[in-house]
Amino acid sequence: MEKEINDIDDLIGKALAGEASVEEKSRLKAWSDLSAENKKYVDQIKTIFDRAASNTVQLNFDTDAAWKKVKARLYETRDDREAHSIQSFNWSNLRIAASVIIMIGIGYFVYQFNNKPTQTFAFDSDFTTQQDTLPDGSTAFLNKKSSITYEYVRSQKTRRVKLKGEGFFEVKHQEEKPFVIEADEVLVKDIGTSFNVKAYPESDTIVVTVKTGEVQIYTLKNSGLSLKMGETGIYSKRLQEFTRLEKADTNLLAYKTGIFSFNNTDLKSMVDKINEVYDTKIKIESPALGNCRLTVNFHNDTIDTIVEVIAETLNLTVTRDGKEIILNGSGCNQ
Repeated sequence: MEKEINDIDDLIGKALAGEASVEEKSRLKAWSDLSAENKKYVDQIKTIFDRAASNTVQLNFDTDAAWKKVKARLYETRDDREAHSIQSFNWSNLRIAASVIIMIGIGYFVYQFNNKPTQTFAFDSDFTTQQDTLPDGSTAFLNKKSSITYEYVRSQKTRRVKLKGEGFFEVKHQEEKPFVIEADEVLVKDIGTSFNVKAYPESDTIVVTVKTGEVQIYTLKNSGLSLKMGETGIYSKRLQEFTRLEKADTNLLAYKTGIFSFNNTDLKSMVDKINEVYDTKIKIESPALGNCRLTVNFHNDTIDTIVEVIAETLNLTVTRDGKEIILNGSGCNQ
């Protein structure tokens, strides 16, 4: 009798978890159809499961301890009391014991079911930028040497993205399922928008710039800032403080758009920004050259074209050393 109960309980558990095979489902149905009592038993366990599954409270059961307690009652000792125990432990008692075990198992299953990410996704970039669509329909465009992992946690009803490096996100807004990016200790919560997050591990700052809509940036210890279209928020890891810039860097998204716009910008700042995007690096040989200023725009131009324009404008010489382009000259009049 006990073996039959255990077998049926196993079948019920598998069926509720969606893991039963076609043959196991047929066996369970056949057993349920044998009697009204069997059917009632299956229905009761299913009701318990459904109620537990709809409960948002996180459950945590020590199933091993519970099983030991029930097992101890089933098999107290194999001494002189064994015959009496077998006679007195009838079908109803076995049913109760089995129900307790199943309810504990269901509680544990619901806990795992609710807290296990139901959608996971990850991708990274190495020496080139990468773009992909997340499981929720949002898109992510990664700068070089960046990576993200995405998951949807059922119990929290939250879409979470962990970012290392830099990425531009166009979020498919879902009011009931918040979209939150974790970048080191900073959290970026979407409020229906597209935005850029720059959070390289080696940098002291995390920079969030909103292109459209609004985001909230904060940490667990700091309520942070609410940023709207065109605004930039900067977080200092060292100071653990947020600051707001109401005018964003026009070249912030150059790694994505390929467009640079420099207006009376010093050459050193130009080169620093260009070097963030291209693998081939520009080096200024003479520190005095870094102070020269230019007004120029580039639209998806190659690094060679960019260097040629700069050199021609400032009358500089260009030499190459592997993946490094060296600019040299006598400087410029300020």
